[in-house]
Amino acid sequence: MTLFERSSRGVALTAAAAPVLAETKRMLASLEAVTEAAGGAARGTNGDLRLGVRSPPLGEPLRGMLARWRRDHPDVRLIVHELPDLELFSELVARRIDVALIPSFAPWPQIVMEPLYHERMVAAVPQDHALAGRDMLKWTDFHGETIYVQDWAQSHAMREFYASMMGVGMPLHPISASKQTVFSLVASGFGVTLAQQSQAEASFPGVVFRKIDETNARVEFSLAWSPQSECAVIGRFLASMRDSAAEKNVGASAP
Repeated sequence: MTLFERSSRGVALTAAAAPVLAETKRMLASLEAVTEAAGGAARGTNGDLRLGVRSPPLGEPLRGMLARWRRDHPDVRLIVHELPDLELFSELVARRIDVALIPSFAPWPQIVMEPLYHERMVAAVPQDHALAGRDMLKWTDFHGETIYVQDWAQSHAMREFYASMMGVGMPLHPISASKQTVFSLVASGFGVTLAQQSQAEASFPGVVFRKIDETNARVEFSLAWSPQSECAVIGRFLASMRDSAAEKNVGASAP
């Protein structure tokens, strides 16, 4: 096949060479795209990050942390998996998620856990409940109340955490449901529950949130990942979250 023709006017492509040239340009462009994608993945500036969470990432400080990550890494696609404790652990071990944000009260073997930030706990009560008329609550105010706590099969960490804060003997009622379902029951007058301060930033019909005047009314959250992880995107995400926590002064050591 003749690609070039020579004449007194110089060298020119033949008609048959035109589609070959077009395909060659396409292949070179594809090769350049592959090279750029590979380089970005090696630097951690593109690709996917699979993030596991126990509850929706509402409110501060997590909302601001994720906003900073998005701003600094626009080419990394964030894929969020909202799962119960044991499923998060299983998915991390199986490497089907990359990083999880979990309460620190549930330590896991085979997984690296690094305290990241803490939040105050608040009470979620029906809007027409007697406790709704008070600005601050004590643990003793919950005696006699139906206190809902998320509790999953083979994982009672949340119930144990509630008990460690509120004291032994509190009437804790386990429920295997999302926080939104728990809030729905609270709004209907079935009982009360505890929530993170960030969750109180999102209004829920029929529910009011009240501060708890107790020094231990707080929960710490940790980053969790597999020690076998070597992905640059994961490393960048961990560094970004640490920096955000330090800037916001919400780290585990913050008052």
